[in-house]
Amino acid sequence: MRVQEHVKLSAMVAIVALPWLKKDVWIPLASSVLIDADHYLWHAVTYRTLSLRAAVRYFGQANPPQLPQARLLHHPIVLGCLLVVAAHTRSRILWLILAGLLFHVSLDLVHVTQMNSLKRTLSEKAKYICPECGKHYEALQLHTVHFASNLFDRYNPRHFIVLCPVCHEKVHSKVSSPSFWENLAKKVVLQKE
Repeated sequence: MRVQEHVKLSAMVAIVALPWLKKDVWIPLASSVLIDADHYLWHAVTYRTLSLRAAVRYFGQANPPQLPQARLLHHPIVLGCLLVVAAHTRSRILWLILAGLLFHVSLDLVHVTQMNSLKRTLSEKAKYICPECGKHYEALQLHTVHFASNLFDRYNPRHFIVLCPVCHEKVHSKVSSPSFWENLAKKVVLQKE
């Protein structure tokens, strides 16, 4: 799930929780958004660079590796430890931080489930043939053609296409000519029919 979507959903939940949490509403909101700092920190340590641009490029590639070490704050052991400390200390702040982290992780879980379902459905519909190169692949990759502005329309199949790993990387590398994009758009329309 994109950062923008996490921010929108977390802000909506914060608005709903405002009457109960009052001035403390910023705590779960901040923790639900800032949890993704673990991705950047992992990238900075692994690649020895503080470049935010390099991290965005790395995580924005066609099919970035989903490494557990890049998601330290998302890990159940870290969340469990925070739960134990929050319960032991009876700290309202720790409980609110944990609530924000758990909200974020639950959004990620829903997102992964939905994306896997889309990938399977669109791959079956394409008969596991890449619409760009025409080759058969057992494992096609899901590419987002258009990000829906409406969060309720986020997982609509019309916003996605399946591509083989090579064609998917071409799309993300932006080395392709404008005709590549036009052809891809036509194939998306044909794939939907």
